Amino acid sequence: MNQQNNNNCLDGVQTNIKRPFIIAIMYKLVPFSMIWISLVLMYGVVCMYTNSVGQDEFYRFIFFLRSPFVVMLNCIALFISVFHTITWFNLMTKTIPSALLNKKSNRLLLIVGLWAVMLAVSVFLFLFLLK
Repeated sequence: MNQQNNNNCLDGVQTNIKRPFIIAIMYKLVPFSMIWISLVLMYGVVCMYTNSVGQDEFYRFIFFLRSPFVVMLNCIALFISVFHTITWFNLMTKTIPSALLNKKSNRLLLIVGLWAVMLAVSVFLFLFLLK
């Protein structure tokens, strides 16, 4: 009985539309791309730490990033991350129960606002790293 009630609550968010095959694959690849990005960042942090000790590990990390295979995997991970962001920002308007989001223009305004915040934080972090 409880399971049936949970399914009824999710019906407003879930759709029964069959997704194209490539979109279904991208949904399945999101965790793997996030794991890949995390591993690359952890490897970079470890190389930076050992470089401060006096070793040249950071240069190995740079050469690792310049490998064509790694560049291809990073491009795929970036593409899947942007797809995941678009999906979550669009889903956000369906999950917020509010009388303000009944109009399509208000939903679009929320999505544009989320993109603006994400871009502002990204630009701030980019400029912070350049200093």
